[in-house]
Amino acid sequence: MSDAAEPTAAVDVPEETTAPPIEVGPVFSHEGNRLDGLDLAKIVAYNFHNPGFLGQADMRQLGVLHQRFIQHLSARLSTFFRMECGLKLSKFGTASFTEFCQSLSNPTQLTLFQVEPLRGVGIVEITLPLGLTMSDRLLGGKGRVTNTDRALTEIEETLLEDAMQIIVTEWTQLLEGEQTVLRPQIIGHETSGRFLQTSSPDAVFVVTKVEVTLGELTEQLQIGIPFSMVEAMVKRMQVARQSGEDVLPKKVQWRAPFAGILVPITAEWKVREITLEDVMAMREGDVIQLPRELVSQTRVRLSNTEEFVGTVGMQNGHVAVQLGQRALKD
Repeated sequence: MSDAAEPTAAVDVPEETTAPPIEVGPVFSHEGNRLDGLDLAKIVAYNFHNPGFLGQADMRQLGVLHQRFIQHLSARLSTFFRMECGLKLSKFGTASFTEFCQSLSNPTQLTLFQVEPLRGVGIVEITLPLGLTMSDRLLGGKGRVTNTDRALTEIEETLLEDAMQIIVTEWTQLLEGEQTVLRPQIIGHETSGRFLQTSSPDAVFVVTKVEVTLGELTEQLQIGIPFSMVEAMVKRMQVARQSGEDVLPKKVQWRAPFAGILVPITAEWKVREITLEDVMAMREGDVIQLPRELVSQTRVRLSNTEEFVGTVGMQNGHVAVQLGQRALKD
């Protein structure tokens, strides 16, 4: 007598399949003509509910305001770090949130902030070498870091919050004309933009890239602002242009802590250029002749930033400089 065979269950194993290709309908030009032979991989869906990218006139005015913001920020950071901090606008434009995240370094140091009651979350990126140099300076160092292949510690990250708050507060000053009080605040930190979900992928961002020189280091700082934060300001600029009015920057609001900030003032001339051989031959008591016209070409610097051209002279027994015109910016 043979044993009965054990019952078995049949299992269907699906064959390996690939995802079906995404079908793209016919593509037409703005004149209604069908376009053939296009690379469909380069066609990107566009969300018409999105505010849209800014026009040239809006971008030009925003660029002027951000250039002024960078000049003010340079002076503030130089005072904060107690050493020269030079800022230079390297790029200004718009991008989608996805494109902005792809442009971020990895790893990096990201600071997320909000400006109540405005909508959206802004992002400030500083590269790790710049963040380590800033934190070293705040810890009493000379702002020189040899090991830049590491992440910031919690202590260093906390120290940098004061510097990030200065950046965010200075940027908030651009939003002139607001009827309500704007309250910028830092809401978090990240080390990678790969998993950020603060905005929809196709949201429009205003992106400002800044070249930062702190001591011997030159690195990049990047600020990404969602369109929802600047939408009200852009609408005011558009209304002002239509009415023929000038869009004037907001006057800086005086604050009591400003009274204790010392700003160095220097007056200088560019005499002439001489050879290195002549420099080596100079001795105490030598006389360097100055052209007479230099008297009216005195360059006046405020916090190491050239601001005025004036005329040097005497007043009440003291050497003085009468401020003339604004210095031309390069």
